Amino acid sequence: MTSDELGFDTAHRPGALTRYFAERWLKEPSAKGEQIIAWLLEAALGRNALYFIEKTKEYVDEWGGSGEIVPVDACDGFVISRDPVEDTIIPHAVFVWTCMNGEPWPEKVYHNWLEELLKAGSAEAAYLAASLWPAHDLMEKVTYRPARWLVYRDQLDAEAERLILMEMLKGEFGIRSSFLYGSFEYDNVLFANTLQAQYIKRYGFTHPVCGLVGLAASGFNLKKNIQEALDAPNWSEGVKGATMLLYLSLKLSNNLTDPARELLNILEQNLFKLDERHTNIINFHMDKIEKIDYNLIKDYINYLIILYNKIINKSDLLMKMFSKYMSIGLKSEDILYIGRDLKNIIYNLMQKEKEKVESWLEKQSNDLRIKDILLATYLTKRIDYKYFHDITINEELKTEQVEKEIEDIYGKIKCVNKIKLFICQARKYFTPGRDSYKICNFIEDILKREEKINFDCLFREDYAKIINSWHPNRNGVSKEEMFLRSNHIGLYLYYSILKEWKWMTLDFIYHMNKSVEIKVYSDTRNKIIENLYRHTIDDIDIKLDLYLNKIESNNFPCEEIKEEITKELIIELVNMMENNFGKIEEYCRDISRREIVRKVVIKNFNLFIDKPRNQLLFDLLNIRTKSPYVLIY
Repeated sequence: MTSDELGFDTAHRPGALTRYFAERWLKEPSAKGEQIIAWLLEAALGRNALYFIEKTKEYVDEWGGSGEIVPVDACDGFVISRDPVEDTIIPHAVFVWTCMNGEPWPEKVYHNWLEELLKAGSAEAAYLAASLWPAHDLMEKVTYRPARWLVYRDQLDAEAERLILMEMLKGEFGIRSSFLYGSFEYDNVLFANTLQAQYIKRYGFTHPVCGLVGLAASGFNLKKNIQEALDAPNWSEGVKGATMLLYLSLKLSNNLTDPARELLNILEQNLFKLDERHTNIINFHMDKIEKIDYNLIKDYINYLIILYNKIINKSDLLMKMFSKYMSIGLKSEDILYIGRDLKNIIYNLMQKEKEKVESWLEKQSNDLRIKDILLATYLTKRIDYKYFHDITINEELKTEQVEKEIEDIYGKIKCVNKIKLFICQARKYFTPGRDSYKICNFIEDILKREEKINFDCLFREDYAKIINSWHPNRNGVSKEEMFLRSNHIGLYLYYSILKEWKWMTLDFIYHMNKSVEIKVYSDTRNKIIENLYRHTIDDIDIKLDLYLNKIESNNFPCEEIKEEITKELIIELVNMMENNFGKIEEYCRDISRREIVRKVVIKNFNLFIDKPRNQLLFDLLNIRTKSPYVLIY
């Protein structure tokens, strides 16, 4: 059978990165081997990411040294999938290509691409595109806002709580497609367990998710905010849920600080305001009653799992409660995210209550994720040491045994689908690095048997790094996992996206062989740094251009941020007028620039706090004022 017949077909022909790994991995390089490697790279990095990496290298190699590097139809090669993992790389890629060209394409191009993202329902990618791309009024077409924005804007509805719960269930090392790395402060949820404190501080103790603040309530000095909600004679459902969860988290925690103990006392004094449902849920978790109707806790099941796993952080207690949840009819489909943490809980429970857990798993057949959990628990092994234990992949398993288990769980599946399963298992249910290496051993054995391909020993180590280097895991990608000697500018730019353009620039440059690549990389990075980190720019002309372009483009998540950035510009202008009048005067000699500055100043005249101090700026821009406080223009 050919590699195509086995399913190793790729969206694009093999490029320079494929050839680089073919030389590293294949003992006998061949066209067939290159095609399989191209597929392996696409399976690990994602189709859109690999397309960006390979096409970038191709465009730079073909560039003559002047004019446009990336053609306007380049983005036709991206495929919008509605999967944030695949789609959120597209806005970054288009942004990078725009900066490589030095000048944006016509605004209609960006609007058309945004419309395609919106039409496909790729909300996260559309928001990111609107915040990054250089075209006017993109953001007004996008309704989606990241979870942290919803907290900031007091839009904590059921959907916002769901997003926050998802992030908390994933934990620090989960598949975090919410790491958008956009251009605004609240675009990213770095630590989902801090959102509750931020919300309580701004708006009060009003929603169930606020109860997951745990011990941080005392650390963030939130007692007063919480007390205000508790003092109300009648509580909303949100306050009842938050009170119940916070009470449980403090009551079941050890070694409370004095402020935390004081807060617990306040909660206990107000528990009489809870209704029967919430009181019964507390009693069930405190072992005061043995059983409870599952429907009473169903709406809180994700909160409670997070409470035990992340807030109280006692795995033995979570195991005990998870077993109790199973006994009262827990449905896996009610759990928003099942990853490594819950897989480990289920595995540990299996060692103690095998029949009960297996019976429960059989009843969850409608949840397709259960098949993945069954495979993950089969692959898992617990190693007990004197003072701790380690849950890892079972290295004693043979590939044939694992394939037999896969067939028992999923039925007969193609070779390519087995490999995709292994990649998913490595990312979602096991520890990067150590466990990924063993999983890559399974992949190598299958390819050797099915495709008769002999890999060099570098394959397992390299491919484990590649699996870990996809952009939802960008926070965890280290320099040691990067292929700096690949001499591949597309890969270096991809790594720069992962690391937010903040470090390792020189490492990339030192590994480039061509001066044109060094120039393209350096110019592109500088332009991106200017756009994303304008506070770090010293050049007055560039800094003012950036502020003005940002304000003029009008792509803000909310009006408050536009006002905030406009204030920053005004402060910059006033400081420059006082400290470097000549530079501002020179900048405003350009009529088009002066008119843009004038327009912004007039439109935001009310933001000038000390107007008499700003008269010199008004005179320069030919803005007439009846008095320092009244605008005529």
